[in-house]
Amino acid sequence: WHTTDTLQEAREACGGQGYRADNRIGRLKADTDVFTTFEGDNTVLMLQVAKGLLSDFRREFRDMNLLGMARFVADEMATRVTELNPVVTRNTDPEHLRGLDFQRSAFEYRAEHMLQNVGQRLERRIDDGMDPFDAFVDVQDHLVQLAHAEAERVTLDRFVDAIEPVEDESLRETLTALRRLFALARIEADLDWFLEAGYVTSSKAKAVRGAVNALCDEVRPQAEALVDAFAIPDACLAAPIATQEGAGPV
Repeated sequence: WHTTDTLQEAREACGGQGYRADNRIGRLKADTDVFTTFEGDNTVLMLQVAKGLLSDFRREFRDMNLLGMARFVADEMATRVTELNPVVTRNTDPEHLRGLDFQRSAFEYRAEHMLQNVGQRLERRIDDGMDPFDAFVDVQDHLVQLAHAEAERVTLDRFVDAIEPVEDESLRETLTALRRLFALARIEADLDWFLEAGYVTSSKAKAVRGAVNALCDEVRPQAEALVDAFAIPDACLAAPIATQEGAGPV
């Protein structure tokens, strides 16, 4: 899905060059249509991820004693008081939006809230007499959304882990800007959920969009250097638009 979306965006950004057969974007798009069905449709893979998350969640609850349950409820209440505090949900300060604390908390809150929500939906249906398989199918849109949220949460965590040991200050700043852009772009893409959950207000949602645009401006001068860092040989790219000898880098 990500590859397909990226190729489509690249094709549109390249204008007429994006439609030329020798620039290969069309061929790559045709390939990714096949890739999305490896091991079954992407949706099936996402449902497997969600099923694993639900199994772990159920096991965690089953192993809890009374004290553990009390702590869980207390933690949930503390999270809601802290993260759904009007001061936080309305905070539009750019440094707050670009900060790791806000971004990581948003990703974690979304994944955990979705997991609990879909668990409750399944439980209600099964308690009402619905077959467990039918109940699972009935909430599959929520399950796919949960899997996406968890994948993005893990991606952000791994991104942060990769930046931590970097000693070169210039490289560290560049990677941090990319981390900020990734996180805010994903929050922007799911603003309807964050608004519905009360995690952000409309003014904060507007500020998120502004922060994404500002980060794009910040990263843009380094775009070519970032692409060159992959050191992909021209022979592998095999597209005039992507080589110094052809139409020049885009």
